[in-house]
Amino acid sequence: NDKSGSIPTAKASQITPRDAQLGHANGGDSNRAALVDNGAARRMKWKKREEELQAFIGKLPEHRDYRVGFEDGKFAFVDAKNIILAKAKVKLLMSYNLVKKSVVGGWENPSVSREVAGCEVKHIPRANVEQKDVGDIAYKIAEASRVDYVYKAVNKANWVFLGLSSLTLTSGKERVQYNSTTSWLEVVVVILARLRKVIMMKQAPPIAIAKAYHDAGLLFQQQAKTAFRGNGNAVTMLNMGGTILAGIADELKAWAVDRRRAHNQDHVKSILERLLKFEQAAILSGRKKA
Repeated sequence: NDKSGSIPTAKASQITPRDAQLGHANGGDSNRAALVDNGAARRMKWKKREEELQAFIGKLPEHRDYRVGFEDGKFAFVDAKNIILAKAKVKLLMSYNLVKKSVVGGWENPSVSREVAGCEVKHIPRANVEQKDVGDIAYKIAEASRVDYVYKAVNKANWVFLGLSSLTLTSGKERVQYNSTTSWLEVVVVILARLRKVIMMKQAPPIAIAKAYHDAGLLFQQQAKTAFRGNGNAVTMLNMGGTILAGIADELKAWAVDRRRAHNQDHVKSILERLLKFEQAAILSGRKKA
């Protein structure tokens, strides 16, 4: 989704979609209602916007990355020194799991507030979704959310679709507040990987599983107060993760009380989904290219 290009001009400028041709989402699009029901027209409209976004990205330096702050709804393209090259408002539209072929709407992610989540779209497919059909679902949500562009963030297991608005080139003098977040993200990813294994260990005593989640939640909160206290984004996400894990630990304690409830498949699935959603939010909040 992100391709290299030339260095942007020093003068700040803002993308202004061609309203007459594209039907700007924030500009009183008189054809919006019709487009919602017309898949071909909607697809054409958002493909044109994608081309416009790629043209904008092409003005940025080759060595660049992006940062997302879901706590304040901010998105930025940055250079290798974390200098902001361009910024925008952001909404989490949806995510697509490449392995499970499943779709999760941004409004369903408990780690993201309503203000920065995409507008809920009912009756979209959730399971057994083929890759070729994912774009159309993202366009429907983008249409309802009234964003200007759809940006697809890709990692090994997921496609995460972000809605961007008010995308603007900057003067190149502002530095993103959260610098390198690789270290705290490594903590999150490693701990969550362990917790996934623990929840699948049917031979493990339920109280031991609950303790593992409880201790991991405490670890996240301790790290927020100590090792990463100077990184506001890390503090926010680690505290959020600590709260989520503490809640799961409380649920798991019921397994020890009533062993008939232990390792219930639906409950395990729910826990794994919550871990995945938090991990996605953490990765997006401070991603650094390898």
